[in-house]
Amino acid sequence: MIPAPAFFRELFEYVRWGDHECMLAARSVADAEYYRDQQMSHGSLHKQLVHMMAAEWLWLSRWRGSPTAKPETVEDHPTRMALEQRWPLDHAAMLDFVAHQTPATLARNITYKNSRGDLVTLPLASLMVHVIDHAAYHRGQVNTMIRRAGGQPRSISFHAYSLQKEKHW
Repeated sequence: MIPAPAFFRELFEYVRWGDHECMLAARSVADAEYYRDQQMSHGSLHKQLVHMMAAEWLWLSRWRGSPTAKPETVEDHPTRMALEQRWPLDHAAMLDFVAHQTPATLARNITYKNSRGDLVTLPLASLMVHVIDHAAYHRGQVNTMIRRAGGQPRSISFHAYSLQKEKHW
């Protein structure tokens, strides 16, 4: 069963909101700790956030049929400022793409090469669920990294998003 397009619009708004909350929480971490390798996931808090942004952009490129030659890295976005300026643009592009989906486009197969060079084919809807899941998984890691670095993590659950959206907080 393919969920309705409105379902994906809501969940990608949640992705945007959660990523933004993580960037705000990361501001509570001093530079030395922000860039320090914490020896978990992608290393530093900055590398983790760049990975998250780059993965979202890579998937959007695949869905549009124009995969990038190489995923972006911290060399492309070496500072907090570079990340904070770029990521909202990526979110806007993602939300624009999602807004134009229909049940038929969500059911269409997308074929792409994975990081090992294998060809993979799945429906767009399944790939979108993967991106939503990937974002949530890494946001949990970001909150752990922020806490370990002495910062103040934020509540980033879908429940927190829903409460804030409905102005219950």
